[in-house]
Amino acid sequence: MTPQIPDLLVTHRVSADSRGRLGLAIIVLTGLGLQGCAGVLPDRTYEPSVPPPFKALSERVAGARIEAASSTEETVHRLPELVAYALKNNPRITSAVAQYEAAVNQIPQVTALPDPKLSYRYFIEEVQTRVGAQQYAFGISQPLPWLGKLRLQGKVASQQAHAAAARVSTIQNEIIADVASAWYELYYFERALEIMQGNRDLVVNLERVARTRYGSGATSHADVIRAQVELGKIENDLASLSDREAPLLARLNASLNRPSNTAVEMPEHAPTSRIPHNDPEIIARVTNNNPELEALKFDIAAATAAKERANKDFFPDFSVGIDYIATDKSRMPNVAGNGDDAVSAAFTMTIPLQRDKYRAGVRAADARITGELARRDQQINSLEAATVDALFQLRDAERQIDLYQTTLLPKANESLIATQRAYSAGASTFTDLIDAQRVLLVFELAEKRAITDHHLARISLEELMGEPLGLAEADKEQRHER
Repeated sequence: MTPQIPDLLVTHRVSADSRGRLGLAIIVLTGLGLQGCAGVLPDRTYEPSVPPPFKALSERVAGARIEAASSTEETVHRLPELVAYALKNNPRITSAVAQYEAAVNQIPQVTALPDPKLSYRYFIEEVQTRVGAQQYAFGISQPLPWLGKLRLQGKVASQQAHAAAARVSTIQNEIIADVASAWYELYYFERALEIMQGNRDLVVNLERVARTRYGSGATSHADVIRAQVELGKIENDLASLSDREAPLLARLNASLNRPSNTAVEMPEHAPTSRIPHNDPEIIARVTNNNPELEALKFDIAAATAAKERANKDFFPDFSVGIDYIATDKSRMPNVAGNGDDAVSAAFTMTIPLQRDKYRAGVRAADARITGELARRDQQINSLEAATVDALFQLRDAERQIDLYQTTLLPKANESLIATQRAYSAGASTFTDLIDAQRVLLVFELAEKRAITDHHLARISLEELMGEPLGLAEADKEQRHER
């Protein structure tokens, strides 16, 4: 226990006739007065600089239950609708909001004064005094921490609340990215399935042509076998591709917090938008806007305030109070103040002798600051590396899309048509025809894969920077128009 110096007492007498009710009234009024004085201390509280930016947790939970109950009746298929649905219902976001609310409600707890202390003493053996025997005593006292302690505790809690708010945004960005990436993977699945089915129909037709030519003696039985082998491979690929739908749907619906087999209708096309981007500008936007990096800045501020608070432990705390002592009549007659009760004011101060303990607290706070700074630096490094990689993926996908749409796919279609005509005229082999068909299939799948990869890279960049990729360019255009 922290040593305390003896109470400094200031005592005066109260008439014995009024000691009961008067003593209790003095204690109650003194307690109220101490709390009232504490309420106006300028150092008592530290409110967060921004109001809570999220609706109450109870509203979120109720909303999630309503959405879950009506999910079977709603038609939610388009990507913006799915994102909005996930932001309302995803349990990770609800958990993050709960963490934020807990952090906000920590502020009034750490900035409030300690509770007053009510004491009662009964003298088993009455203490004899000149004016009579002391029978019992009761009192009330109010601890008062050193100036700055409550304020700094509130500052730590407030910065932690700001960090929790930023991490809600981090979770929201992750959920948006999860929904969008799963949605585009489903888009690729649907389009790949469509391409494979069309390719199967083509090979079925080629196999029919080969059998017709074999029946007329225009070709060998080997061409029929090759067509059937190719058809078997395509059927196997279709079966494998179809099996991918369930895990893709489950991944999307997991982010939406709804049954894993809930179907989603996918569009025929997912057009890509080419947004001019400058690598240094994108990296700067990421480091300026990333919500997790923002949360780490608040963590550093909280750790810095915690060190200031640790330094305050070297200073004492105080306590002020008042005691009432009930005194019986003196056995000696004609004594001045006979039987008068005593009222005493008390002042207590802690003596902070455990200096090694307080120094250890300061060193621990220094270590936490160092750790948070290192986490921030590592986060910046990771963000820059992820941004550079996403930019490469974006540019590479754009090149692939241009290559397949403007050059390879048109040439592959021309090659297949020419080979079909040559095979019908007997100027080409069936192997050449199958090869031309296979090349077209590969190119069609690669083009859809490049479109999907373009969207996935854009989603990664937007998750890193916490805003749409084209937002800065749109802002520039609006400012230029003005």
